[in-house]
Amino acid sequence: MAYILMGCLAFIFPLIFDINKIRFLNKYLNISFAIGIIILAFSTLGILISDFERFEINNIFRLLAGLVSTVSLLLMIYALFFALPFSKTYTDVEKKNLVIDTGMYALCRHPGVIWFAFFYLFLWIASGKMMMLWAGIAWTIMDIVHVYIQDNWFFPHTLEGYNTYKSRVPFLIPNRVSTRRYLSSCGIKNRKI
Repeated sequence: MAYILMGCLAFIFPLIFDINKIRFLNKYLNISFAIGIIILAFSTLGILISDFERFEINNIFRLLAGLVSTVSLLLMIYALFFALPFSKTYTDVEKKNLVIDTGMYALCRHPGVIWFAFFYLFLWIASGKMMMLWAGIAWTIMDIVHVYIQDNWFFPHTLEGYNTYKSRVPFLIPNRVSTRRYLSSCGIKNRKI
């Protein structure tokens, strides 16, 4: 339970990062985002290596779940650190940046949350540890609360054109229109979806 609580507390640091982008504009506070990630990674590893109750599952399913979990982690990393301009997003302290509305960010406004949830769901199956399920649920809820706060209070102040972007792109769950926009932004001609 301590690891779950520690992982929940990790979300305070991205919040500090967001507040800094509006209020303090201190480049040294930008490290708080990385601190939150490190604490969450430590909490995840803590659950994986601890002797929590496990359930048995076929090794093929465990391997497949591990593969899907890994792919989800890589997609989350891509969404957060490569689909966005890294220095403008995580190191600069400019008051305003431009909205990115192509690629994954044409699908929904917070694609990292989707991959985050999938990562923990399939990590639970791959690890066979019930504690990972409870951690994944708690941390996904914390992530959704965090992006809700970003969406309503921080991004309208730090991203130019964010309110227009909000009116065009769904919050978390892609829809038919956003999927077409995504395919178009990737250069894929889409037929009827």
